[in-house]
Amino acid sequence: MGTRPEEFFESFVLGNFEDFSANPGCVRRAFNAAVSASHLADHFLSFNARHDPHLVNGFRTIGTLTEHISSRTGGAFRDIRSISNAYKHLYTDSDPRTATYSSVTSSGTVDVVFDSDEADLEGVETHFFDGGDEGDKGRVIYTRKDGTQGDLLSALSAVIAYWQEEFSK
Repeated sequence: MGTRPEEFFESFVLGNFEDFSANPGCVRRAFNAAVSASHLADHFLSFNARHDPHLVNGFRTIGTLTEHISSRTGGAFRDIRSISNAYKHLYTDSDPRTATYSSVTSSGTVDVVFDSDEADLEGVETHFFDGGDEGDKGRVIYTRKDGTQGDLLSALSAVIAYWQEEFSK
């Protein structure tokens, strides 16, 4: 039967989220958490279409499921999915057919902000390669196409809460 979506959630999504939560200034952990959280939607749709079709009635494509989860998370899932796709493909706006579903254009719009007086903004490179220090005061932020910014840990928290509610039914 394969890995059930609930098992994928517990093994990968929660594990990556916990790693990122322990070090919210680490871009590597942020991307890993975003990728697994985004991929859970694909896994949920594919697995249930085959094994439990009534759970995905009304979601004929990943796009309809993405829109549903995004609406239930105040847009957080669209941001997470966009970040995940930008990490995988570098840009999410190169294909006009899919660009309308993304809120973040590239992985280059993800940065680390420090809460200290010493550094207001540090580029992604330092923390991407060294993973940041446990307990540093950084946090990963992203800039949407419309110029607004979001906090990645907050967006992931909303997505995690959605799946926890979904799996508790």
